Amino acid sequence: MPVQTEPHEQTHFESEFELEQILNAAPEALLDEPVFIFSRQPSLDPGLPDLVGLDQYGNVIVFELKKGLSGTGSASEETILSQPQNYARALGPCDYDDLNELYQEYQQQIRSGEWAVDESLIPAESLDDAFEAVFGRVLKPRDYNQYQRMVIVAETITGQTAENVRYLQDQGLHLQAQEVQLFESADGASETLATTVVVDYDDRRVRPSRVGNPTYDEVNREILERVYPQIQSLVGGSTLGELVNSFDSREPRLHSEHPDHPEAVEFSLRVKPRTDGQVRVTLDVDNDEDAVETIREHADLFEEHGFEVSHTRSRHRVVMFTWEMDSFEPLNQDEVLDEIAETFALLVELSHEVFGAPPQ
Repeated sequence: MPVQTEPHEQTHFESEFELEQILNAAPEALLDEPVFIFSRQPSLDPGLPDLVGLDQYGNVIVFELKKGLSGTGSASEETILSQPQNYARALGPCDYDDLNELYQEYQQQIRSGEWAVDESLIPAESLDDAFEAVFGRVLKPRDYNQYQRMVIVAETITGQTAENVRYLQDQGLHLQAQEVQLFESADGASETLATTVVVDYDDRRVRPSRVGNPTYDEVNREILERVYPQIQSLVGGSTLGELVNSFDSREPRLHSEHPDHPEAVEFSLRVKPRTDGQVRVTLDVDNDEDAVETIREHADLFEEHGFEVSHTRSRHRVVMFTWEMDSFEPLNQDEVLDEIAETFALLVELSHEVFGAPPQ
C-alpha cells in the first residue's frame, strides 16, 4: 500500500522549562534504551539538575537540558560540560536509601501538582518497587548507582560540543549527547518529537560486572527473576516467591498456578557448574502417569526447540535442557543468564501449550 506522508516544519521550544516538561512526561524519548525518571530538580550542593533517572542496571543518569544550540546562550560550552559532571559527582556517594529519598520527594512534587505530569510516572511507592515495575527485574539495594552517567540534551548539538563529549569519553567519563527537536504539521494540528543520540557508547561500558563468584541462591534468584515477567500471564502468582519453593534449595522448583496446568508438573533449575559441570532446566512430574504420557505424545514439540525428552524417566528430568560449564565464569555474563532464563521460560510456555493452558 502507498506510504502516506504529512509535511512538518521544525518549531522551537519556548523555554528550557517546556523542554524539561515534555521529556519528563515522555521519558521514552530519552536515549535509545529504557529510562526511569525518578527525580526532577533535586537540591544538590552544586545546584539543581534538570532530570535524574535510572537505567536498566540501576545506574544514575543526569540529564542536562538546553534550548537551542548546546554551548551557547545561558549555558556556555564550558558550563554545559561541567554542570552535569558536578551533579554526577554530588550523586556519586548516594546509596539506595539516598536515591529513594529523592524519589519520595519527586512523588510529592507530582502529587502536589508542582510538576504537571501524570502520576503513572510514579508506578510504586518505593524506588525498588518502581524499578521492578519499569524494568521487569529486581535489583538489590547494593547494586544501585554503581556508575554515574551524564547526558547533554539540546535542540542542536554543536560540533564543538560533540567533539568535547568524545574527548571526555576517552578520559573515562560516561557522557553522551542527544538532540531533541520539535516539528509541527502545516495546519498546526499535530506535533512530532524527533530524537537522535549524537554521541553514544556501547552499554557494556556501564553494565556492572559481577565481582567474584555469586552464590547459588543469588544465581537462582537472578535467573528466575528474569524468567518471571515472561511467564507471569501463564503461571499466575502476584509475586515470584509465591511460585518458587526456595531460591537457596538444591534445585529451586517453580509451580504454575494456572487452573488447567497439572499440579504434578513442575519446573526446576539446577545450577551446579563446579560439582556437575552443568546448568540444567527441567520439567519434572510427581506421580502422574497421564501427564507423563501427554508430554511424550508431544515430544516433537519440545525436541524441535532443542529440549531432550526422556522415554524412560517418569519423574525427574522428563524434559530437560543442559548447558555444559565447569566454572562460575559464564554465570557472570548477562548474555548467559538471559539465555538460561529464556530457555526456562520457553519450557514453561511449551508445557502450558501441551496441557491446553492459555494465558489467563
